[in-house]
Amino acid sequence: MPEKSFDINFFNKLKKPLQKNISLRDYSNFRIGGKADYFFEATTVDELKKAILLARQYSLPYYLIGGGYNILFDDDGYRGLIIRNKAQGVGTRRREEIEALSGTSLRQVLQFLTENGLAGLEFLAGIPGTIGGAVSSNAGAFDKSIGHFLSEAILLDKKGEEIQVRKDYFSFSYRQSQLTEKQAVLLKAVFKVQEGDKKKVQESIEKNLKIRKGKHPSEEVACAGSFFKNPVLSDGKKVSAGFLLDQAGAKDLKVGRAAVYRGHANFIINLDRASAKDVLLLAQELKERVREKFSVELEEEVIFLPAASSMP
Repeated sequence: MPEKSFDINFFNKLKKPLQKNISLRDYSNFRIGGKADYFFEATTVDELKKAILLARQYSLPYYLIGGGYNILFDDDGYRGLIIRNKAQGVGTRRREEIEALSGTSLRQVLQFLTENGLAGLEFLAGIPGTIGGAVSSNAGAFDKSIGHFLSEAILLDKKGEEIQVRKDYFSFSYRQSQLTEKQAVLLKAVFKVQEGDKKKVQESIEKNLKIRKGKHPSEEVACAGSFFKNPVLSDGKKVSAGFLLDQAGAKDLKVGRAAVYRGHANFIINLDRASAKDVLLLAQELKERVREKFSVELEEEVIFLPAASSMP
């Protein structure tokens, strides 16, 4: 990629130099990915906004990441700027409402709720990632989604302006929102919660963690979470992607060093040094098997980021 004529001193003013040729496998739970031309880690909302606006100003391709749990990087890396959002913080806004910066991990949010005896979001226990990623994908479990609890948010819109929006702005649906389509970036979100008993909140979180632990790979396993969304059939009924994959004989499949997790067929794992190509070929095989057996088209939940692509 040719050098862009943008002012690298901008990053120096933030006392954080723009890094070059950074291996993306170190920032992905899949542990897959080549090198990004440029990399910047924003630890405040101000840094996050300025980095995004700089990339837009100089037409530099960029992509925003959080915890790196729901993404598959290209073997060829990324031709542009990867911005890692580490702007973290969670607190009580008013009675029965909390606010969290978009780079805050879901684990941090749950810890805050437990310490303060606030209930309602325990279903997020065990879901990796950050508030930004969770809202963008309308993450959820146990028939609940984070979008249901969001009341308002602060965004950086496509014009580079900070705006305050209500829940309806996102048009939440199953495992998706309209955030990316509207070319906006989440900076901070406000959620409705309830006053509860600290012990009961903790027990609920531990119960959910135990359920997920029995089916999902451990944190030490290199994967990106559930690979496919649970499809909704023509009659409106939602069916488990894991069940369809299991019935299609997915658990014995492997391509290169990428394999289907034996404990749950909707997880693709990196056995050791798997490539993005391995994962994509395996995912294609899984989709074809389900299509042939059930006439159902699976849709990826994990995002593949090609080397030459950009956020709006």
